[in-house]
Amino acid sequence: MKSVLSKKVTSLLIGLASIGVFQTAVHAQADSYPNRPIKLVITWPVGGFADTLGRAVANQLGPILGQQIVVENRGGANGMIGADAVAKAAPDGYTLMFQSVTSHAINPTMYGKTPYSTEKDIVPLAVVASVPMLLVANPNLPAKNIAELIALAKKKPDELSYASFGNGSASHLAGELFTNQAGIKMTHIPYKGGAPAITDTLSGQVPMSFSAFGVALPHVKSGKLIALGTTGPTRAKLLPDVPTIEEAGNLKAYEMSIVYAVWAPAGVPAPIVSKLSKALEQVVASAAFKEKLVNDGGEVMNISTPAESNAYFQKEMQRLSKIVKNGNIKAD
Repeated sequence: MKSVLSKKVTSLLIGLASIGVFQTAVHAQADSYPNRPIKLVITWPVGGFADTLGRAVANQLGPILGQQIVVENRGGANGMIGADAVAKAAPDGYTLMFQSVTSHAINPTMYGKTPYSTEKDIVPLAVVASVPMLLVANPNLPAKNIAELIALAKKKPDELSYASFGNGSASHLAGELFTNQAGIKMTHIPYKGGAPAITDTLSGQVPMSFSAFGVALPHVKSGKLIALGTTGPTRAKLLPDVPTIEEAGNLKAYEMSIVYAVWAPAGVPAPIVSKLSKALEQVVASAAFKEKLVNDGGEVMNISTPAESNAYFQKEMQRLSKIVKNGNIKAD
């Protein structure tokens, strides 16, 4: 009996010792982290707003952590190609992802299946920015405000069309939510990016577009496009005279901003996650990052703990997936 008890005690002590060694190793790993460059995967092509904002994060994060942040653009499939690479990366803190919450949240619903688990394989470290869109129109459109647009669309169901910067994109969802809440029907015309969408709106090929704020702003200021409304929850500081779509159309709780976050593969040790979260909190507090956002009509979002970031993401998944299902939005 004593022999059996002694073996159990010995096994317990060995187990506790092993746990102690493991915890010591983890903390040692965190103390030395990072000791080599970190890769930030941006899930969109070079040159777009997501790319420039992601690079702004990288530029600020590197000096804080004392290591170079190497940006790698992996665009395609509404961000899924880049996300898949991150999901399969080693969970050591040396591979991160910059992706919009919007795209990441709707992909499982829109595609029906993803090569990774959106909720289990990739975890948000911090939600860093929110950027509204502008509904802009060619001056030839008879409607000059949201109320007139709704009235015109009700008279001519499906005759009016709007451009987005991609099927299933935030601008597509902005249009889908608008038509649904306003009780109107308009034809969605998806483009491969915001630049060609705004080009065809300028030429009158398509009468209006849900555009990234920074892309549309110069054309609004020059008078080449009319800003009918902003998709954000409040009026944009750069265009204070332009109402939100919610207030102009009397559409309660209408909002469709593009929200960006930094993510990591699941399983990154907690001390490293904590170090990254604190560093990202410093990034969003920096003057350079704030200036970048302000110039593009955006605002800082300082949801800096993984728990808070995940709670926000889960809430957005439910809200956005409902829009996708109601609009029967499918992948190309």
